[in-house]
Amino acid sequence: MTKFNIRLLSFSLSILILNSQVNSAYQKQNEPVRIGIDLVNLDISVTDKHRHPVRNLTAKDFTVLEDGVPQKIESFTPGSVISAKADQKGRTDQKSPEPLNPNRQQAGDDAGRQFSGYKFISIAVDNTSVQSANRESVERALSRYLQQQLQRDDLVAIYSITNSLSLVQPFTGDRDKLLKAAASVVRGQLATEAATTREEAQKEVERSARSIDTGSPVERADTASRSVFESYNNVSDYFQAQSLFRSLRAIIDVQRNLTGSKSLILFSQGTSLQPSSGYAIDGVISAANSVGVSIYVIDVGGLSIGETPHGIDPRGNLGLPSKQRPDVYGGEDPTKVRDGENGLERALKRTLANAQPDRVGVLAQLSDQTGGIAVTNNNDLSAGLTLIDTDVRAHYAITYQPSNHDFDGRFRQITVKVANPDLMVRTRRGYYAVKTEAAITEDAPVRKLASDMLVAVDPAFTLEMSVSHFPRGTAYLVPVTIKVPGTAISAQKKGDRYYAELDFVMTVKDAAGAVVSSFGRAYPLELNEDQFKELGDAALPIRHNVRLAPGTYIISTALRDRPSGRTSFSRRGVSLPVLSDGPHLSSLLLARQTEQLAADYPASQLARDVLAFGHNRIVMPTDNRFTRAETLLLFFRVYAPPSTAAHPSLAVAAGFFKAGKLAHRTPTIRVTQPASSEAGFPIATPFQLSDLEPGEYTVRVELVDEATNQKETREARFTLLEGK
Repeated sequence: MTKFNIRLLSFSLSILILNSQVNSAYQKQNEPVRIGIDLVNLDISVTDKHRHPVRNLTAKDFTVLEDGVPQKIESFTPGSVISAKADQKGRTDQKSPEPLNPNRQQAGDDAGRQFSGYKFISIAVDNTSVQSANRESVERALSRYLQQQLQRDDLVAIYSITNSLSLVQPFTGDRDKLLKAAASVVRGQLATEAATTREEAQKEVERSARSIDTGSPVERADTASRSVFESYNNVSDYFQAQSLFRSLRAIIDVQRNLTGSKSLILFSQGTSLQPSSGYAIDGVISAANSVGVSIYVIDVGGLSIGETPHGIDPRGNLGLPSKQRPDVYGGEDPTKVRDGENGLERALKRTLANAQPDRVGVLAQLSDQTGGIAVTNNNDLSAGLTLIDTDVRAHYAITYQPSNHDFDGRFRQITVKVANPDLMVRTRRGYYAVKTEAAITEDAPVRKLASDMLVAVDPAFTLEMSVSHFPRGTAYLVPVTIKVPGTAISAQKKGDRYYAELDFVMTVKDAAGAVVSSFGRAYPLELNEDQFKELGDAALPIRHNVRLAPGTYIISTALRDRPSGRTSFSRRGVSLPVLSDGPHLSSLLLARQTEQLAADYPASQLARDVLAFGHNRIVMPTDNRFTRAETLLLFFRVYAPPSTAAHPSLAVAAGFFKAGKLAHRTPTIRVTQPASSEAGFPIATPFQLSDLEPGEYTVRVELVDEATNQKETREARFTLLEGK
């Protein structure tokens, strides 16, 4: 079971769900596609028994079944039948493709060539992981690809991923611009400090690992050194993964309204995904499948000699096996040549290929579940690009409208067949029937929980839930928090640690009862002795954010303790009004707890976290009961209208009312500091409740834009008890 170290906050366990060796070039794709609205878009690859692409099929050769029911094919786009060489021959006198005109007539060199739609190809270089020694090979492979395989109807965009995302070249068919971008994307300030330091730290870890004088001062020093660098790498890996997946999501999202074949080619040396960040890869996969983007991954590290990752390098282990010198040859004669390789070469390849399976495996998951392929353990990046290009151009695109129009959130199985039974079909296995996208893991217990939630299994414990909303442009970011009682969690002791595993599912239905969003994932927990002892008296908060357009929704959550099977459900309604052009207020949160963020918490993430202020984050409350001994923290965000955002003049005040009478009023706060109209201004005001009498209270906040005299008010209610 994957380990997940959890952190205590006044003993409150907080999981914030924020935002083997793989050679999968020919692996069958059988993962789900998530759809938008009521159309299913499928990328389909067909190969013969020799695994060669089959390009001459028509719509009549395909049969699409959904849950065993034949579906009517609405549109069909064949794979490209023109080769790169043929296309190149048609424009030998051109330095770059002519500007593309979607209304042009096919003539001249295009005679006899059928236009089958544009191919949008996004190329991203993950400079958070690509080591300096490998950047030149990336540039060479990209340049060769653009010179030899770019076709007339290709539109290519190039991105650099560092701590942020940079668009090096927008979509274009101009080869000269693309070649210039291919050079600049791997030069200059490209590798982040995390990538550079990780490379140096890895060398230090390997050096210390070679110490064999057990117990010597040198080995103890090496062990301490290794621990420091491994700890650093764990932290830097977290931020590297977050930056990578946020960037991929942004690249995908901007293609939502593009029509044509869409693919994303990622050059990377992998990433290490923490269990608490598992939602990120599900979000990228579901977004890609919703938009129709196939992700292709090229492992830049390949089999590069001299950059050995974790493990024992057999080149330095030529003697007989011993306690300090294990047998890396698998019991075979290292001098024996087989298939052109001696035992040393085979051992080296095995060691390098198996050294960091998780880093590459995470990215291979992206390709496996979006209809692309992953090219790993290969130093020839150009060959990898050729393989990918062949696959991209051999895809058939099929669109159909499901005959079942009930968006109930259930999983529907897709089967695609071709008339010739000797041909092999690769496509996705199905989709979740939601109107937008569903980030639900393929973990079977989580899938079962999603099904059980639809049929309403009796709850075994109380599951508290709260919902808030914050304007984001013309839509809303809606944080949803549940609190799981510690007594509902089963933990098993192994050594000096306790382990548990929870399954979580959330669905959002609109006013018509259709599922518009769905999320599901397993969350393993690891507790030390003290945490386990306090677990029974604590509640575990789990938070997930969802983006929603204005409207009325029902949000349902389900939580299952996997070992015991105990399950509970909770449901809340939320109404999100259409946003006007005036000032706005977020939900009012009446909190009693915050968590302190690390001093080096990235400012960019802090700005995006709607529950953060300063270096603190609100822990969303799930009940509205307070005692007079407690301090109530009133938290909300104010948003200036775009017309006055550069020079805002906002006045904000709050009043506490009991039985319609004002019991307390906070001082007026004036906001004049410019800020993003999407981020808004966080306001957190603590209030000692000892001055109020027990009873039912309403907190009313009024926001006034003094420049336009436009107003907005919002209310929240709480109960004040006498107890301590």
